[in-house]
Amino acid sequence: MLETDEENSQPLTGIRVLDLSDDLGVYCGKLLADVGADVIKVEPPGGDAMRGTGPFIESAETPENSLYWWHYNTNKRGITLDITSDSGIVLLQSLAATADVVLESFQPGYLSLLGLGYEHLSESNMGLVYASLTPFGQTGPYRDYKGSDLVGFAMGGYMYVTGWPDTPPNKLWGLQANQTTSNRAFIGILIALYHRLVTGQGQYVDVSMQEAVATTTEHVNTTYNYTGENAVRCGFRHGGQFVATWQCRDGYVSITTNTAKAWDDLRTWMDCDGMAGDLMDERYNDRFILRGEHGSHIEELIEAWTLTHTRQEITDWGQANHHPWGPVTSAAELLENKQLWDRGFYREVAVASGEGKLVYPGAPYKLSESGWQFVSQAPRVGQHNNQVFCEELGLSATELQHLNEAGVV
Repeated sequence: MLETDEENSQPLTGIRVLDLSDDLGVYCGKLLADVGADVIKVEPPGGDAMRGTGPFIESAETPENSLYWWHYNTNKRGITLDITSDSGIVLLQSLAATADVVLESFQPGYLSLLGLGYEHLSESNMGLVYASLTPFGQTGPYRDYKGSDLVGFAMGGYMYVTGWPDTPPNKLWGLQANQTTSNRAFIGILIALYHRLVTGQGQYVDVSMQEAVATTTEHVNTTYNYTGENAVRCGFRHGGQFVATWQCRDGYVSITTNTAKAWDDLRTWMDCDGMAGDLMDERYNDRFILRGEHGSHIEELIEAWTLTHTRQEITDWGQANHHPWGPVTSAAELLENKQLWDRGFYREVAVASGEGKLVYPGAPYKLSESGWQFVSQAPRVGQHNNQVFCEELGLSATELQHLNEAGVV
């Protein structure tokens, strides 16, 4: 554990993390760094492959201009190191000897072949927490299967129940399986650190993307376990309730009738507008009727009605009556959202070049005594090589230069 500066202390101040992960674990490293951990992102010489992911600042496709890289690596330090070389292995072993956490997402067994597995690094550091994030975990028949965010959703069971009955299974936008896995790893690491605080013993944290995604399927697995029935894709007829997104005059709005009152209020408003059709009949009193034969008919009536209102009209009326209704928000609208700015979720940060500013999203939580801080932008390639290898590990400038010339750093 590192020495701490009490004045700027955060929950994980003093915890050092070696982040060797790719897209699967990079968000976990960010979560740790954002609450004070000294996260050192270890890249191969020349930079991590993630630096090649756009979009890029001013459309300049250079390792320093990837906004993808900038987003996931704030508050981290960065070094370059060829961990497959003899010298690189020795240097990483030296770094791990003083680290609290190692975070990695290589294929199962790969780092052990290099002498960098948990069983090797923990010999000289009994308190080490070593977290491995892989598509299917370190054991089982799928151990060596390759995976991706798409495969994680597919084999984790989430895609099967996402979408409409008459369409193929759908995937959520973005890398949500990766994010979910990183979140679960973050929790596992915190638990392991607490265990170490109590016992003094580190441990191995094995995180499977398939398992992380499978935990998000709500009651699907339980239902099958007890009834033998597979859940089906039901669009917005979730659990028999009306959970839908509708087109309005100026965009889309989400309406949830999760209570009988919400369903009755919606029908009443439509009736006041003269657009309820036959929805005020007693046969529609049950909000779960959407699962039945009248679902399509109800949807047609509501769709015609929402097109006569704006998103804000429907949102304001619903919220005034204590119903969870809200507009579908674009990226541009989200960036201007007064609720997020008022709570300090966004932070304006000057670009390293000094030309302009970027808006960074903060943490999705607030702690009364300590919490998220923006300390530094994502590191440039090898930005902290001298600091880490010379000032902290004790190499001379000449030794570092030789390693650079040999392609080790």
